[in-house]
Formats: sequence, C-alpha cells, structure tokens
Amino acid sequence: MSTIAKHTPGPWAWFGNARTNSIYLATVHGGRRFVMDFTRWGMRGAQPRFQTERGIMVDAKDLLQFEVGDRSVIGVDAAKKDGSVYRLDIRGVASADARLIAAAPDLLEALQMLHKWFDVTGSSINARWERIPPLERKAIVDATRAAIAKTTGEAK
Repeated sequence: MSTIAKHTPGPWAWFGNARTNSIYLATVHGGRRFVMDFTRWGMRGAQPRFQTERGIMVDAKDLLQFEVGDRSVIGVDAAKKDGSVYRLDIRGVASADARLIAAAPDLLEALQMLHKWFDVTGSSINARWERIPPLERKAIVDATRAAIAKTTGEAK
C-alpha cells in the first residue's frame, strides 16, 4: 500500500480578494477546501502554503525535500539539523497537491496527444474503443477537450 498522500480532488479554481491581498487555490465544492495559498502578497518573501491531510495549511519551507543527503529529511529546519543535507538545493515539495501542480505540463501534453489521436482516429481506434458506448466515447473526447481548454486558458 502506498504511503504517498493523494491530491485534493478537483475541480479547483483560484479565489481571493485583491483589496485584502488574498489569493488561494481551492476546491469549488465542499466548503472550498484549500489546496494552496500564500503567506504574503508580493514577490519579496512570499511563499506558498499547502494543505496537509489533516486540513492544516503548512508553509512550503516545512515541506521541502532536498537534492543531497538523507532523502527522508523534510523541511528547512530538519535539513539544518541533519548533517547529511549539506546543500539546501530543493528537489521537491512533500505535498500531493504540489506534485500534481508540478506535473500539470506533462499531464497537459499527454492529454493533448490522446485527444489528437481520438479526434483523428474517431470511433475506429481499436476494438476496445469500439466497445465503449458512443455517448461515453463522446464524453471522453469532450472531457479531454474541456480540460485542455481550461489548462491553456481557452475555456469559454
């Protein structure tokens, strides 16, 4: 069984208020479960925060994973205490939502390739595709098209 946390289920959207210098990424349902927000407004000293499985927002600095040293060390404070982490070069953030955000370009590219293949080949892709009811096939193609449009900013 995997110990890797699962990402926050979508759909996600950006919310906030510019008057109060607040911006956050959250679910659009279920009471807007936070995915990510920022501890300050602006570029200097700003850092993202991610929600843990317990629903607590945690500064990214406390979730950092490092390129060198013990790979189980997480967070700047722990890295400074661990002699094996002699450089603080970051290799990742220990958050399922952060991993999903980082993977978004790869997911978009794969989805675009899949969608192009479906569009070009239509309903004759293969026997497995043929067994999918036509309405479900249309739903698959429509869902890929909508996800690509949302990702590229072309959603209507």
